[in-house]
Amino acid sequence: MRLASCIAAALLFCGGAPALATSTIGCTVADYPGMDLAMTVGHGVGAGIVQATISDGGEEISTVNSGGAAVAQAWIDEDTLKLDLVDANAARYLVRLDTRRRGNAYVGTLLYRGRTWRVRCEEAS
Repeated sequence: MRLASCIAAALLFCGGAPALATSTIGCTVADYPGMDLAMTVGHGVGAGIVQATISDGGEEISTVNSGGAAVAQAWIDEDTLKLDLVDANAARYLVRLDTRRRGNAYVGTLLYRGRTWRVRCEEAS
């Protein structure tokens, strides 16, 4: 019985679940200095965008607080970064991000409030 307890203790200490690693990707709009989009990205199997917040001057729309926005669709890999944010009822798009990898950054377009902006997204260090 004592050997079984030692094995169980060893498994408990050595076989813990892996920690969820995340990083932040920030997007900026050169033609609109007050606007930025921040995304929290999970890493590992099935990783994706788990949170997003767009700031427009003093206004902020986020998936963090309930009743705000929700991630409807997202895609991230070595070549592409895409995100669709919708309102809490999933009745309309709030943000549509469509970018491609260019060097160390993703560049493309951000559709926000009926306007399309050129955007650059980079992982925060």
